[in-house]
Amino acid sequence: MKKLVSIITVILIITTMFTQIAFAEETNNIIQFTDLDETYWAYESVQKLVEAGIIEGYTDGTFKPDGDITRAELVKITNLVFAYTQKLDSSLFTDVNSDDWFYNDVLIAQNTGYIVGYTDGTFKPNDLITRQELCKILDSINSFVDLPYDNTIADEVSPWAVEYVNKVVSNRIMTLDENNNFRATEKVTRAEACDALAKFLISEEPVIETPTPIGGGSTGTADEELYKTMDTVIRRLEKGVIPNLTTDAQKEIVEDIISNMNEYKADDSHDYEDAADDVYEKYKDLSEEEQDNLKYQIQIQNSTKDLLKLKDFFFPDVDL
Repeated sequence: MKKLVSIITVILIITTMFTQIAFAEETNNIIQFTDLDETYWAYESVQKLVEAGIIEGYTDGTFKPDGDITRAELVKITNLVFAYTQKLDSSLFTDVNSDDWFYNDVLIAQNTGYIVGYTDGTFKPNDLITRQELCKILDSINSFVDLPYDNTIADEVSPWAVEYVNKVVSNRIMTLDENNNFRATEKVTRAEACDALAKFLISEEPVIETPTPIGGGSTGTADEELYKTMDTVIRRLEKGVIPNLTTDAQKEIVEDIISNMNEYKADDSHDYEDAADDVYEKYKDLSEEEQDNLKYQIQIQNSTKDLLKLKDFFFPDVDL
């Protein structure tokens, strides 16, 4: 299985940073807001969440992307993004009541475990979320691993949050500014929160049965989970990434990745090393603009969680 290291590495190298979000009314399948357009950095993320029915704007037609987001609002959006539905029978928080609009969402968040509340037994639903608190929530859900990252965060991060912020930044879920500042203690904006969460939004797709591997390959539970993850990534590459690429060279790279993974699923003794090396060489031959576009499309169409699952399974001790 070590022979898959190269191909998975290519996927992870190609998959990096970028961000998006919002809400408004729909005209000719284009989401419109009076306070943001296609030039806004989070515009595409907005469309993604709005079209999924996860977030809305205001009755005046605005999204207020630089506005704040409360703990209750974030919990509702998070549950929808990750499709969480199982809940506790009653709230453990003293300030969450059964007639609150966010009651069920808090029960779901408590059951899932990504919200624990404060030491005084409160949830503080109307308090605003900071950027470092969002990092903790995202890591609680996804159990990120630290990935190689060249930059060092230049500004203050609360000691309790350093681990979570580093993981979120190294996984390119949230990014540093041009001065390598993260602004960890500042309140997260609606746009920033939605941008981070949009990266995990997965469109419902039909389950495809995985063929039994030939060549003496294992068919155990671990392999079944691996193949399911591969199927998911392959479908997203085919349906979401390739149609949005602008050059044949980009499409050829993604098609090669898909082909290599399919061959491995059919025969786990297949040697991926040479093919994976060829794929990466092709990627390096792309222009900077082509590389950026390819990275961007893979990032917004795929779940980082799935790609990390592949990394954890095949090469937990390898420094990418």
